[in-house]
Amino acid sequence: MLHFFILKFSLMKSIYLSTAFVSIFLFSSFNYYNSNNTSLPPQYSEAKITGSNVIIRASASTTAGKKGSLKLNQRVTVLDTYFPSDNRNEAVLRYKTDFTNEYSGNFVFSLNSGRAVKVIESLGGDSYRISFIQANGDKGFAKINGERLEFINGEKWYKIETSTGLTGWVFGKFVQEIY
Repeated sequence: MLHFFILKFSLMKSIYLSTAFVSIFLFSSFNYYNSNNTSLPPQYSEAKITGSNVIIRASASTTAGKKGSLKLNQRVTVLDTYFPSDNRNEAVLRYKTDFTNEYSGNFVFSLNSGRAVKVIESLGGDSYRISFIQANGDKGFAKINGERLEFINGEKWYKIETSTGLTGWVFGKFVQEIY
């Protein structure tokens, strides 16, 4: 019986020592990575921006607040990705589009291709009513054929960080990962 007790104690001691060694190894590896921080964690990647004046937003939606803008070919770090399913009323213009006043129908402004707009309603067939609010508060409306819009529901967004530490979300169309 004493021999069994000693064997059991030795086995338990080995398990405890093995567990302690693994815990110390993992903890020290974690601290080593954090203390040196010389490379990005494997889930992060580098990317470049493929458009001019690309907007960084507070969340993954064209209706989210603007945090800044990015230049063509600017390098960024990708922190996360997201595929929203609740942005059915968002689209990107494929062509330059004129916007008018909602009531008078008078010309207000034009937007170039690549600008995000809000889809207000389907007018039947393949026609849509869209709107856009400029930074100065001017609001414009347009009736447009669906082939002139790129609907972005469920499309990929990237959470990025710039070299200056600015973080936010960018529509995936304007981000090219660098492998």
